[in-house]
Amino acid sequence: MKVLLLLVYLNNYIHSRVMSKVRCDEIMKDQIIFMFSGQGSQFFQMGKELYEQESIFKENLDQLDATFQRATGNSVIKYIYDEHRLKSDEFSDLFYTQPAIFMIEVALANLLIKKGIRPHAVIGSSLGEYAAGVVANVFHQEDVLNSLIDQVLFIKKFSQPGGMIAILASPSLYEEVPLLHHHSYLAAINNESHFVIASNLEGVKKIEQYLRTKEITFLRLPVTFPFHSSYIDVAGKAIQNRLSELHYQTPTIPFYSSVTGYRKENMNATYFWEVLREPIRFTSALTEVVDHDGAILIDLGPSGTLANLAKAQFKQQNDLSIFSILSPYADNVKALESVYSKLSIHDVGKSSKQKIQGVHGGRS
Repeated sequence: MKVLLLLVYLNNYIHSRVMSKVRCDEIMKDQIIFMFSGQGSQFFQMGKELYEQESIFKENLDQLDATFQRATGNSVIKYIYDEHRLKSDEFSDLFYTQPAIFMIEVALANLLIKKGIRPHAVIGSSLGEYAAGVVANVFHQEDVLNSLIDQVLFIKKFSQPGGMIAILASPSLYEEVPLLHHHSYLAAINNESHFVIASNLEGVKKIEQYLRTKEITFLRLPVTFPFHSSYIDVAGKAIQNRLSELHYQTPTIPFYSSVTGYRKENMNATYFWEVLREPIRFTSALTEVVDHDGAILIDLGPSGTLANLAKAQFKQQNDLSIFSILSPYADNVKALESVYSKLSIHDVGKSSKQKIQGVHGGRS
């Protein structure tokens, strides 16, 4: 429930909603940018309305779930769509969270592409870079999913548990407070009043106590390991060895890195390990990708968190269109139809030339 409350808080915190209607003949002029979020954005029942009503989305999600079932004997779909689980229930089991976020984002991207909404560029935050890589044809979706399944096992086997805390305060607080920079790592700076730290369980406990004492608004994210910190380095070799088994290709569309903050063309195992290990520079990368007026940003993450960050970052840029589809608070089917309507391409371009590798029989 705390996660949902924070999302509400962030939505209210962002004062300017940036939105404009786009005519059909403008779509190919403006950049369509797909954005993919990482851990912390997940919730039970995410995407269920689309799963029940959009056959393309369901088909792709079922295909990925079959891959997960072959590897683990379990079903992501049965787990996240269990009728006894509420959206407000904590969803933090790494065994399911990483694959689920990846699966939902890839299936949603495939749906949009099949409907004629084709990205000119992709950008991901943390785990979201794996989904972005699939859409940019860097690697096959089934191969990546199997790799993520093994990554979870390595993290659980080698790394010590911990957590990540979103703090609604100036990032300068991190350097000003010894407790923070001595007992945690700066995992992300999202804007001038929102940053994320990662620490082990002892550090998380001390930091939360300090933040409560100082009445600083914060939320512990539903993440059970301290990603984007040296605490997971012990799993690095095993994860990189597993990632080296994937076949990497040059992105077929621009891929913007939240590791470097710039466009990335050469992909390998080391890079996708850094995606999990290094600080997240999403806002820097987003500045790079939005290099001309009129860009169309579409958040494919479960909670619309990247759309909110983008609205805050570009609140003075009134000709920028920012959309989110999935949310724990709204009708996702209506949100999708709204995107179609505002882009003036509802039911147009179903036979998209762009395809996501692995959708039609990729390796597993």
